[in-house]
Amino acid sequence: MNYAELQQIIQETDAAYAAGDAAAKQAAVARRDQAVAQYRGGGGGSTPAEDPSLVFARQQAEAERKRRQDATMQTVKAAFAEYGLESLYGEIEKWARQDLTDEGIYLELRKTQAYKDRFPAMEALSQNKRGITEREYIAFEREAARLERQYGLPEGMLGKDSVTKLLTNEVSAEELGERVVLASNASQQVPDEMRTQFQKFYGVDQGGLAAYFLDSDTAMPLLERQYASANIAGQGLIQGVDTTQQISEDLFEQGVTTDQARQGFGQVARDKALSQGKNQSVAQEGLIRGTFGNENYAKLINRARNAEVGQYAGAGSFVSNEGGMSGLGKANK
Repeated sequence: MNYAELQQIIQETDAAYAAGDAAAKQAAVARRDQAVAQYRGGGGGSTPAEDPSLVFARQQAEAERKRRQDATMQTVKAAFAEYGLESLYGEIEKWARQDLTDEGIYLELRKTQAYKDRFPAMEALSQNKRGITEREYIAFEREAARLERQYGLPEGMLGKDSVTKLLTNEVSAEELGERVVLASNASQQVPDEMRTQFQKFYGVDQGGLAAYFLDSDTAMPLLERQYASANIAGQGLIQGVDTTQQISEDLFEQGVTTDQARQGFGQVARDKALSQGKNQSVAQEGLIRGTFGNENYAKLINRARNAEVGQYAGAGSFVSNEGGMSGLGKANK
């Protein structure tokens, strides 16, 4: 019996007592006493009646608790709908009814297999103390998909598995953009000669170039060095000069640009006879290094050229100086 029911019986028995005879009064008193005893829990009033104000307070607290739980469920469910994890709604409701906060529920949800399948890089990042939010994770996924479309990479190349590996290896969105640009250039836009030299130097064929540049196991500085070195060597091949990996990487370290490589190897091609002559000849490596600014080799080139001029007077020659090809000089990075 609740308090409202008790009040109703008290009103009824009071009216019956006032209007009835002796027997009616006795019956009214008995009914009222019985109701009071029942409200107090029986046993002739052995359990004191609960204060109605405390009952009301308890009801209000319970209502507030339910409101808070519902708000928590709504907040967490909205987030997990964005993550595509509506399958965890039942777990969210269970933990919310146990009065867990938003953060508490998140901690529990991150332990579920469904969550781990959706965000496979999260655990590794957390162990490395490089944790990111789910929204940051999704933003990285979307940026990867955008880059894949924009640069015409094979569909799925930057899919879930690639994103997991990139994030696990702490590749930022900015670095990913740099890798994609290199991958796109290497696989689609650069001359065939550059791709030929890349395969020759680093063992990566044309079909695997894009994937190679997107492999997070290879450090970005190394990729940039290899790309530039192969490009320099490719310019040489275009001019008919097949150079070595070491020379091309040394030229990269000197700061030789693509245009400078094109001009320099053009000069080497014109001076090729100097590496074949009998008098004061210079090997191709020396011819290349001297052309690109090595002073010692430049002197050898000049002597060889003068010897050729002396031997074949009047035949003409390309004019250079001891500092290497005019316009290049010695490049330092």
